[in-house]
Amino acid sequence: MGRLDDISIEELHELREQTEGEIPRERVLAAIGRKQGDKIATLAERHGVVEKTIRNWLDRFEEEPIEQAPYDDPRPGGPSKLTADEREQLEEALQQPPTELGYEHQAWSPKLLLHYVKEEFDVEYTESHARYLLHEAGLSWRTARPRNHEADPEEEAEFKETVEKNGPN
Repeated sequence: MGRLDDISIEELHELREQTEGEIPRERVLAAIGRKQGDKIATLAERHGVVEKTIRNWLDRFEEEPIEQAPYDDPRPGGPSKLTADEREQLEEALQQPPTELGYEHQAWSPKLLLHYVKEEFDVEYTESHARYLLHEAGLSWRTARPRNHEADPEEEAEFKETVEKNGPN
């Protein structure tokens, strides 16, 4: 229990009440559990992580001031290409079908989103970021199922009728 020798359980309980965020709170709760004598394996199972993660969490309490120990260091990313107002405007637009904005498509796709963002905001994103933006707006996207343009629609329909679908037994 050497990691927590210099910290009282009262300090940990006080820290728990002041801690904001689910992960930092989990870290403090793990420290409280360890201070109360719980084994690393028990804490790992309780918090749904591996034992190494618990050890890392507890190491923070030895290496950093107690107020900082539960929190991660800031991880700055690149600046956003859209302003907060533009992002809000985009999310509002995504809640409407594309037909409302003059497009012929019934649903948003990553490529359509990229086109809209380029036209509306003069900003370019990757297709993977477009999928992320759709997800953030609470939308999902689908890709078209491949279909042979030479296939006979009547034969396809007959095939679909004769094939047994796999389902729960």
